[in-house]
Amino acid sequence: MTRTADLRDRGEMTVLVKKKDADISIEDEQEYTSVVDMDPLIETYRDVYAEDLEKRLQIDNDKLPPGLGVATLLNPMFGLKPKVIGSELMSDEQYNNSRADLVCQMQDILDEKAPAVYSSNSDSDEIDSDDEVLPLQQNINYKIAEDEMIAFEKYKKKKYHPTYIESKSKVLTGEEKQIWVGPPNEAGKDLPSTKNLCNYIVKKTGRFDLLKFFFDHKHLFPTLWIVVQCNASRRVVEVGCERFFGLSGYISSPRRTRLGVRNYERIAMLASILQNVYIDPALVANEYLRRCKAGMWKKENTEEALKCWNLERVLEAKSLGQSLPAELTMDDLVMEEHDSSQGVILEDED
Repeated sequence: MTRTADLRDRGEMTVLVKKKDADISIEDEQEYTSVVDMDPLIETYRDVYAEDLEKRLQIDNDKLPPGLGVATLLNPMFGLKPKVIGSELMSDEQYNNSRADLVCQMQDILDEKAPAVYSSNSDSDEIDSDDEVLPLQQNINYKIAEDEMIAFEKYKKKKYHPTYIESKSKVLTGEEKQIWVGPPNEAGKDLPSTKNLCNYIVKKTGRFDLLKFFFDHKHLFPTLWIVVQCNASRRVVEVGCERFFGLSGYISSPRRTRLGVRNYERIAMLASILQNVYIDPALVANEYLRRCKAGMWKKENTEEALKCWNLERVLEAKSLGQSLPAELTMDDLVMEEHDSSQGVILEDED
């Protein structure tokens, strides 16, 4: 709460967005434009976090994870390939790879039900060639999966999509196409199955119920119905707690039995966020000097920290099978920190 209050008191120079008009009414104060000015530390953290998120989700790769690519293709409300690419949900290469992965999943399901049967395009089994080239063969199950996918794509046409209430819906805007998400305003044409896409949109959230749709059409798309059930429980979330629990187990070593709960918690949290959160060297140096001037450092704390550091070096050497290092003195610790420092060096005027 204290940090939140400090951010609010910094003034207009750190405001992330500004209103369209200075005389705008209170009712419209949620309408904002692009970023005007941003605190340097917040801006740096934003860039680091966005880069890390992009790397972990692989959203910039030619091949998207199945939870993103295949799930998008299974939703008829996203439309056909031109609409998906035009709304910038996927690139052309990402769409092609995701569609190929989906058809392969369908083929694997069919192969489990029945042995793969191959058909040949050649009229004769004998080939008059010195290279003895085998005739081109194709898995019939692949053709069945491809035909089912083509039949499903007919249900994605624009004429079947409902219109939306713009004031209550959100839009994914690209350079060429738009995809609306929200409560429908008017239903589109009925599907060839006499069903309507509008009936599968949850009114409260405006999201499409894939399970209900494919359950009603499982006689038309039996393989896709199985794929949807397999993907129904998948959620695109970031479970950072699992990584944190695993890291905490390494920190809680039997050789650290004297480590207090509070210090253990601090070390575990620091080890977890150190590689993910940007820490400004100038901010750390200023905080160190502030605590020195305020007399917040005690000799007992420094000696205890030195003991812990010597123990950590011993544990690391044993885990790597190396010889035990010599015990550091206080002067050695100060010199080691000074030599390894790559941050901003601030001189104390006092």
